[in-house]
Amino acid sequence: MAEPRSRGRGRGASRGNVFGQKRPIESYDYDEFSGIDGFSKKRKIMDDVYRFLVRADLVKSIIGRGGEHIKLIKDEAKEQGIDTKVSIYAQGANGVSLMEGAQDRVMSVQTTIEGLELALQHLVPSIQIHRGGRGGRRGVRGGSSTQKLELRLIVPSHCCSGIIGKGGSLIKKMKEETKSYIQVYTLPLPLSEEYCVRIQNFEQSDLIRTAVRVFDSIADIKGRSPIIMYDPIYFEHGEYGDTGSYIDTEWYQEALRSGVAKPTPFKQIRSAASEGGYAAAEDPYAGYEEGGYEDY
Repeated sequence: MAEPRSRGRGRGASRGNVFGQKRPIESYDYDEFSGIDGFSKKRKIMDDVYRFLVRADLVKSIIGRGGEHIKLIKDEAKEQGIDTKVSIYAQGANGVSLMEGAQDRVMSVQTTIEGLELALQHLVPSIQIHRGGRGGRRGVRGGSSTQKLELRLIVPSHCCSGIIGKGGSLIKKMKEETKSYIQVYTLPLPLSEEYCVRIQNFEQSDLIRTAVRVFDSIADIKGRSPIIMYDPIYFEHGEYGDTGSYIDTEWYQEALRSGVAKPTPFKQIRSAASEGGYAAAEDPYAGYEEGGYEDY
């Protein structure tokens, strides 16, 4: 597996002031810079913010013409006394536009846990990728008999243990109760301290219930420590390992099916950490090893 490389400009990304347009100072409440070229600021995830990974070409479908889908979510939540804000970021934490060629986007939903459930009822159809690579709404509220619905959650590195549990006890219970496929990736999203959690289910209601359960299981620890959040970048297939990024998900699925690649166990990562290749971390996967993909 290749060593993580420092952030580049990507394909066709412009030169110039790396800081670009600055965000309001209140967005930066933390005083620790770390990691990527010295410009990535560690920040805590707010308790009422839920982050998801979506494919870049689905952003218009998610937002709707003139923002109609987002407005509908906001208005319906307001009718129930819940403030909800859905954001999809086109810039990194330093204010610079994302790299050309980056296929990931980070979507955040700022709301209560009840508001999250309401919002996902509208968002799930727009996020789906159908057979043949096409994405977006198809007017259905459930999966088909051959293809599951999917969500990719983004969680801080220190939350993996809260999802998995000792020896996989929590995630196994969650799978049994929701009938969902749940995969906690063992490698962080590129150049970040966030992990992708991929969930799949044939039924939209069960998929949403699973997402809410996952986020609820880490509610008490999510904002415990500041982290380097994921800013989508362009990179070559396999450069950072199997992280859950849309750039090389299909490539990894085929490689795993054909036996060319194998899932990366946490034991291998822990070994690399001891040699200085990764930040030291507690072992949330002790007694729990799972990898690969379910067909969908």
